[in-house]
Amino acid sequence: MLIVLNGTVLAQTDSIRRQTEISLDSTYFNEPFDDEQQSDFEEDTLTIKSRSFRNEKLRELRESGDYNYTEEATVGESILESLWNWFVSMMIWFFSKLTLTGTGNFFLYLLGLIVLILIVLAVLKVDAFRVLTGRSDSGVSKGVFHENIHAMDFDSLLQAALAKRDYRNAVRLVFLQSLKLLSDKQLIDWQAGKTNHDYLNEVQTEEIKKGLGQLSYYFDYAWYGGFSVSEDQFIRVQTIFNSWRGKLL
Repeated sequence: MLIVLNGTVLAQTDSIRRQTEISLDSTYFNEPFDDEQQSDFEEDTLTIKSRSFRNEKLRELRESGDYNYTEEATVGESILESLWNWFVSMMIWFFSKLTLTGTGNFFLYLLGLIVLILIVLAVLKVDAFRVLTGRSDSGVSKGVFHENIHAMDFDSLLQAALAKRDYRNAVRLVFLQSLKLLSDKQLIDWQAGKTNHDYLNEVQTEEIKKGLGQLSYYFDYAWYGGFSVSEDQFIRVQTIFNSWRGKLL
């Protein structure tokens, strides 16, 4: 009884499915729309306007370069650039490690001070190497007083220096001549290797010592400091020397 019932139910279900398919096929696919069905759709009244780019505008865009997205081929680093980048990275690592210790911070401060001093000397146009080693441009060492001042013809040497406009050397000659005059008067004890400050301390007369101090200042400025000397500055030194020599004689 159950089998027959199930068979009947299945037979009825298959019959309904076939009827539905036939109804759909005949309604939507096999027969055309009637007037009532066509009224459900609106007529397409949209107008399509054809547009195109102007050749002048296209040419302008091509020549502007704003839309040129090509990339230049990259060039590999040279050996020198690689070494420099490595050096920079090592310095960054080194100084970053120094900041972690008190000794490292002290070293950094000291290095910064040295750099600052070198910058100041560069701005003032002072030859730091000459100041530290005591050498002049002509290769004469700081011990310029090793020269035998009693054998020097200061008038001829001074005229030659002025003819070359070498006012720096002229200041040096004027100071050496002042030492010769003091030695001749036995106001100083001339000895090779002494400094200008040694001779300055030997002078007892205050007025003579003051004038020699002024000449010594210009000598240090020009010779040890490495500063250039203008004609006006030399005239100032020459005036001081002449006034000082008058008091000495």
